[in-house]
Amino acid sequence: MNVALRTTLVATLLAVGGALSTQAIAQDRKPPQVLDLSKLKFQIVDATFVSSLDAGEGKFQETSPEKYRGMVLTVKITKPAGEELTLPCQDLVLHYRFGQKSDVARCYGISAFSTDQGVDRAMRLSAQGNFSSSTGVATTKSGTVFVDIFYQYMEPETHELYLTIAQPVGAYFETPGWKK
Repeated sequence: MNVALRTTLVATLLAVGGALSTQAIAQDRKPPQVLDLSKLKFQIVDATFVSSLDAGEGKFQETSPEKYRGMVLTVKITKPAGEELTLPCQDLVLHYRFGQKSDVARCYGISAFSTDQGVDRAMRLSAQGNFSSSTGVATTKSGTVFVDIFYQYMEPETHELYLTIAQPVGAYFETPGWKK
């Protein structure tokens, strides 16, 4: 067996072996703040394109409204009545198509929950998107809730939306941390 073939074979075996052991370890662990999607159903019920948004806790003003708009997605969530739900903004990624192309957009804002689709929901905006929204007393009791999610830089020909939520674990690693 020549060296190149042997090197490729060893690298492949290590990669497969490493992936299998990583997956086996990850299956025994439950990552923090990951949603149990078997208990939840998400449905996009509306998409509104905006060039400005006054969210109370932050403002959005598109600087190139001829090229881009912000988009507010209204999402209906069916959940077990009585169970609290927390949605981290970082877990609400939008995959979409515009014209013949596709892209991915991160969440820049999320509203409070409500039990009525037609009400105005208070929203938080952040360039970092590092916050969550949790159900309150009334919305925890309900089996159906609504939430608005904000995305920026949406092209005018945006037409196909896929909301990905708390994607599955692709890898696991344990670190000893660091010390001062």
